[in-house]
Amino acid sequence: MTARSDTILPAATTGRRWHIPGREAALLATLVIVTLATSLVSHGAFWDPVNLRSLMVTAAITAVPATGMTLVILTGGIDVSIGSALGLIAAICGTAFEAHWPVAVVMPLFLVVGGLLGALNALIILPGRVPPVVATLGTLSIFRMCVFLVTGSDWITAIPGVMTTMFIATRVYIFPVAVLLALALMGAVALFLRIHRLGRHIYAIGNNDEAARLGGVRVTAIRFATYVLLGICTGIAALLQLGQSPLVQTSTGTGFELTVIAAVVLGGTELAGGRGGILGTLLGTLIVGLVTDAIVLMHVQPFWGGVILGLIILASVGLGRGRGETQEASP
Repeated sequence: MTARSDTILPAATTGRRWHIPGREAALLATLVIVTLATSLVSHGAFWDPVNLRSLMVTAAITAVPATGMTLVILTGGIDVSIGSALGLIAAICGTAFEAHWPVAVVMPLFLVVGGLLGALNALIILPGRVPPVVATLGTLSIFRMCVFLVTGSDWITAIPGVMTTMFIATRVYIFPVAVLLALALMGAVALFLRIHRLGRHIYAIGNNDEAARLGGVRVTAIRFATYVLLGICTGIAALLQLGQSPLVQTSTGTGFELTVIAAVVLGGTELAGGRGGILGTLLGTLIVGLVTDAIVLMHVQPFWGGVILGLIILASVGLGRGRGETQEASP
């Protein structure tokens, strides 16, 4: 792996003040345009309070694992199994609810199961030296089969109403608790990346892992931690998902990985690692949520959502590669 000179590091390492870079400014402008376009084509239905609350909660459910995915991709990794992981976490914890386990016991179980699944992926990828895409494609299939084994192909509907009350119905001003939870997590991780030395190490690993290792960075340990954190974030997303839709099916979480990865790469985090950030991920999540909402409001066939997300990923990756080639060609 060769060193890259175009890595964007936090202000603590570059001496720059807080500002909105060009990529994020363009995303912000895109967000405004998509919002106005959705409002026009929906004849004002977009501004209905019910639709806005649903949009915010759906975006929050995406934003939480997108935060963990940003860290994984910054180190040069990826996890395409999180949709199946979310389904498996929901199935295991839903089964615990069916067995009448107390809510106070089951809620931490979401995070524990998520962390264990993330650790499993890390153990396959790191000591086993299996490429992340290959490893997580394998666990994607394994986790999905486990969902069938846990649920027995039946729906799980014994989800306590307190889940919806706590995360979706309860609001602070206009914001459901789920939204505030997602914003708090993204803010904490953004601050961590900007001011903590481990945050700078994450960028260094994605930029040149061998140079980082020679510089004393614990590359394997940090990469392991990012996968575990992504698993925990997926567990939180499963928790919020059951609050929004209190049932578990064998298809729960199917395609979720596409939404999360689209939000991250649209936000400017490059799949090669070493470049990106949480602000871009937040804006990317909102744009992806708006596009999905527009499809629903315009009564378009749902499969077009997958087509659009795929195009977003391809366009974002192509844009990032073109920018990198331009910078490498510059004197």
